[in-house]
Amino acid sequence: DRLKKLDRQRATQRKQRQDLFKVALVGYTNAGKSTLFNLLTKADVRTENMLFTTLDSTTRVMSSGYPCHVVFSDTVGFIKKLPHQLVESFKSTLEEVSLADLLLHVVDSSEPNFRDRISQTRQVLAEIGADRVPYLLIYNKIDCCPDFSPGADGEAQAFLISALNRKGIAALQAEIIARSDQYLKRRNDLE
Repeated sequence: DRLKKLDRQRATQRKQRQDLFKVALVGYTNAGKSTLFNLLTKADVRTENMLFTTLDSTTRVMSSGYPCHVVFSDTVGFIKKLPHQLVESFKSTLEEVSLADLLLHVVDSSEPNFRDRISQTRQVLAEIGADRVPYLLIYNKIDCCPDFSPGADGEAQAFLISALNRKGIAALQAEIIARSDQYLKRRNDLE
């Protein structure tokens, strides 16, 4: 019953935000999504180095510095072979992802198996119908591995950042601003 009530609340909130540029942070658990979210939104979402610190999406609307209002959503971290029961439990959180205009796919660059985690996150995105949402690859924690090189992905624009040390954040914010400006122009052309 509580999940159904939460679903109804989220549907109402999404309807109110339908004309805003929606950005969702996604990625494997402990990639640094909440730390980056806090940086981009000046929020104070709890961050810890443990599984499922984020159990519900947190959303902030930003207008300062953007050509239009931008809604940022911090989401639950993905894991390999996310059990069906968890997918159902996190359904309303994951719906935020499939309805986004842009995904920030946050990757822990210090993780030895980061390519597998990228693949696993993309698989979950496909399972929830979010695999067609445009995305940026955000290689976080480069402060832990200064010689990191992601290699050629070819599919998405990539940013190397340290959310902890604010390195690379200005370039990422500039790209989000450019994407939100394009969104605003498309929306105005349709009106």
